[in-house]
Amino acid sequence: MAKTKSSKKEEKAGSKEKTQSKKSTRAKKGDVPKKPKPKRVVYKHIKINFWRTELHGEEIGIHQKLKYQAKTRYFSKGFDIEGKIEIDDEDKYVLAFNKDEWEETPKNQDKRLLLRLFTIMEEKLGERTGGNFIGGFELSILHSIVQSFEVRHPAPVFFVNLPYLKMLPRIVKGHRLIGTRWTFPLLPEKSDDKLQMVVCKGKVGMGNDYNVYLGKKLIAEVNHQRIQKDVEIYIFDEFYAKDKTFILMITLFGCALNFVKEIYKMVKKHVSKMETTGTSDYKPPKPELDLFLNPRMVRK
Repeated sequence: MAKTKSSKKEEKAGSKEKTQSKKSTRAKKGDVPKKPKPKRVVYKHIKINFWRTELHGEEIGIHQKLKYQAKTRYFSKGFDIEGKIEIDDEDKYVLAFNKDEWEETPKNQDKRLLLRLFTIMEEKLGERTGGNFIGGFELSILHSIVQSFEVRHPAPVFFVNLPYLKMLPRIVKGHRLIGTRWTFPLLPEKSDDKLQMVVCKGKVGMGNDYNVYLGKKLIAEVNHQRIQKDVEIYIFDEFYAKDKTFILMITLFGCALNFVKEIYKMVKKHVSKMETTGTSDYKPPKPELDLFLNPRMVRK
């Protein structure tokens, strides 16, 4: 029997109602909020506090400096205590660098940068504890010029001095098409250790923040506050949160971030003059030339 016009209209109306009901159910399903992604577990939190005023007289006074100078030769006369390092909300180290030389040298002249960490000195029951050298870095302008000439943009090089290591690992700015890239090695310390390279990749954005990788695995994060100069480091890997060398290397990298802007200008000035002649007028001081010494010849 042939369908009438009215029956056809009723079928169309029914089909429309079904499609509308399906859309409404889909909409309702879409309205259900997604579960938030679980936050990464932070196994260690490091905070670098750079002091920016003269309000910390008790910590950075002359008397306090003399205490550190008396304890270790690594606290040079030209050093000033300019901040502290907190690890898991506990004050662990003070940081000091050659502030007068760094800040008072004219802008058109080259200047050295030495930064070192020391355990906090305390008085307990008439005995003085702390004040021990933990580690530090030295900027090498000469190596920075070589590295910058190779990668064709300002690339600072910092030599790291850790008192329990005979080697001098380097923190180096390398090449990356988009963003910034720094690397430093975890050198073999025991016979069964392997060489590992840690890569710090700059995040996209206005800040100076980094994701820290070992291979393709994200193991840490470095957040640098340019205005306040403070740096916060979060370690997401349980093993490396206990690795002394990694903790010190990533902390020193965070400290270096507060100086790189001036270093870029200083190094770029030299490299730009080398484009035509391949020759630099930079006269490296003896400590920088010593970093090129052949250890096999020195032993003889």
